[in-house]
Amino acid sequence: MADPTETDGSALPLLASVCAAVATGSALIIATKSGMPFDQLMWAAVLVVAGLLGLVAGYWVFRALGFGRRRPTLRTAVAALALGTAAVWGTTAVASQVWKPAWERYADELGGPGACLSATPYGQQWATAITMPGGHGDYPMEVWPGKVDGSTRAVPSTVLRLTFDTSRMRPLTPADAASRELLASYGCH
Repeated sequence: MADPTETDGSALPLLASVCAAVATGSALIIATKSGMPFDQLMWAAVLVVAGLLGLVAGYWVFRALGFGRRRPTLRTAVAALALGTAAVWGTTAVASQVWKPAWERYADELGGPGACLSATPYGQQWATAITMPGGHGDYPMEVWPGKVDGSTRAVPSTVLRLTFDTSRMRPLTPADAASRELLASYGCH
């Protein structure tokens, strides 16, 4: 039999619905940013289970705080929606910084402003990058050098090959000896 304090006049269903929307939205954002559905099915399942446990825990926390006996008000609804929106927005911001696409990682680690390859033909503003699916969980990234503005020197012919793991969290690493030598010649790594 249902608890008589949690009838139609309770704020608990509203708060539980907002918690469910936040948990679902955050899980979807993390899953898509990290590539879990494609690369890491086990971690995707862990994320789903954690989201469900968080939803159940949130229900019981709000119930313990007495929201089962409080009437829903406009202020409660607005506060719940504002906090839920902030939580999803924060999850998006954090996930965008943790799981970056290969070209953004290249700019941050090697070719962007202030990085070791910035002023070279392999710098972000002159180079062209191509990512290709590879075997064994690695995705090779090729960076083709370009001509630096105002330079009269020939464009190097060595292609920089980098790998990154499917978790998208470890630094880019040289894929072959030529790439290691190229990075060393510019003082990288």
